Amino acid sequence: MADSRDRIDIDGLRETGGSHRPAQPASGGRFIMVWFRCCHRYGRLTRNSAGTRYEGRCPGCGGRVSAGIGADGTNRRMFEAR
Repeated sequence: MADSRDRIDIDGLRETGGSHRPAQPASGGRFIMVWFRCCHRYGRLTRNSAGTRYEGRCPGCGGRVSAGIGADGTNRRMFEAR
């Protein structure tokens, strides 16, 4: 089972409070892997052009997902979107 620190919310399925921008491919191909519980699929979130967030959509239903990048972040590369 995933640790609660490994979960991010999908827009429209749960309130996240905050604005989201469309995902844009980032230079260097940086991404994180996400298990989308809504559609039982894996996908990627890519780094935005400002380098402040990982952003993307569920490959099944298209729900938007965003995860912030911080100085005290994690080395984990796999997360769960609920």
